[in-house]
Amino acid sequence: MTINKLAEIIFNEAYEVYDKNDVCMEILDYGLENKKLLYIDYKGEENQEIVNYILDYEFENGLELANEEELEYLEDFDYTELPEKIKEVNKIIKKNNYGLFSYPTFSDFYALFLAELKNKEELLKSDICINSTDERVPLEAKTIQYY
Repeated sequence: MTINKLAEIIFNEAYEVYDKNDVCMEILDYGLENKKLLYIDYKGEENQEIVNYILDYEFENGLELANEEELEYLEDFDYTELPEKIKEVNKIIKKNNYGLFSYPTFSDFYALFLAELKNKEELLKSDICINSTDERVPLEAKTIQYY
């Protein structure tokens, strides 16, 4: 898969990568700047950021990923680590063939994005990887993940 195709899946729109030397950072920067990626501290979210991200995505794309009852459940979901909540989100939106994926970052924040599950294998096989020599960052955190 080309980098441009990967970026198109992540952003749900056509996108051309310009910085071939640091593709991972270009995609991360563009996604954060244009609110195509949700950036959350690994300790947890504030003000129901994931639910709001889902609602914005639904509105922007004219679809429903979760009903009101499911969103209320997610708002109240108690968790100790963010991947637990991401797994709960994926249980709910999976029925609509969508998933919440994690994009690699250099920090202790998760960059999340919604994508159709038909692209799951391509996303997980992508060779996009942060070039971190920090041994505290596990390999799986350096690539796109689906919890």
